[in-house]
Amino acid sequence: MKKTNIPIYIMYLWAALVLAACTGDDDAAWPEGGVPLELYAAVEGYSSANAQTRATTENRWEGGEVVRLWIRSRSIGSPNEIHLSVDSDGKLITNDALCTWISPDEEKIIYGEYHNSQASSLISVQADQRDKGYQDSDCMAAPRIDITVTSPDKTLVFRHVTAKVVVHLKVGNGVTDDELQRATVTFENLTCTGGNINRNNGTAEQVLPGIDRITPNEVIPAADEYVRTVRALLPPQNMSGRKFVKIVIGGKTFYYTPAAGEADFFSGKMYEYRLTVTSEGIKNIDMEEGGGTWQPVE
Repeated sequence: MKKTNIPIYIMYLWAALVLAACTGDDDAAWPEGGVPLELYAAVEGYSSANAQTRATTENRWEGGEVVRLWIRSRSIGSPNEIHLSVDSDGKLITNDALCTWISPDEEKIIYGEYHNSQASSLISVQADQRDKGYQDSDCMAAPRIDITVTSPDKTLVFRHVTAKVVVHLKVGNGVTDDELQRATVTFENLTCTGGNINRNNGTAEQVLPGIDRITPNEVIPAADEYVRTVRALLPPQNMSGRKFVKIVIGGKTFYYTPAAGEADFFSGKMYEYRLTVTSEGIKNIDMEEGGGTWQPVE
């Protein structure tokens, strides 16, 4: 039998035509207008499987919060900025035309931020955090994710950008519970305006302290064995060596001035202090060094 030799360039041409035909079939089958993009939001440290968390100070979604996202296709230059609502299960409601897959092989780059719409700046906190000011001071950032249509996990993990400071107060010699309840507690000599957010890791840079004052939020009830617990959100900054916690009680003014390393606040960390207030000043200072995981105070 006569052997037939097919030139190799003919084989390459045939393979290319088959591949083009298959790709054409995929694109032809792709719905006109694209396929909706499904996204979820979670808070770092909490399971994203059911996304039952929220981008607030206590890490639970209530539903209706609005996050700001930047979305772009890898093949297209600048990102598009959109605002999306989050439902109570952590699902982002993506009705926007920009939230679609335009082809089966598209790759999207997404990062985001969350802050209360009343906040004056993305990375600034309120000076009065007694009521709504505490929640309005919360700011979170979701580091960049790169996803495709087939990516198994399309969750943006939001991280708290501010530092959370919690102070527990108990009475010592010469002070009554009633006097401590009526005392004025403020956080002094700091700055309320934060630095830039790094969108690659979802943190904010430290800034230099200033001359601002924060009236903290009261936690009711206070922690066990304490008369009062107060909390505040601060931009990352180092308060070591500065008169920080001010307590005015019984006509006297006392300060807690952190020693070196006792108040070096970083983005996304929670710092707890346990102070005993006496008629002579603040005693028996106890604190967690280095900052812990952001958790609800209750």
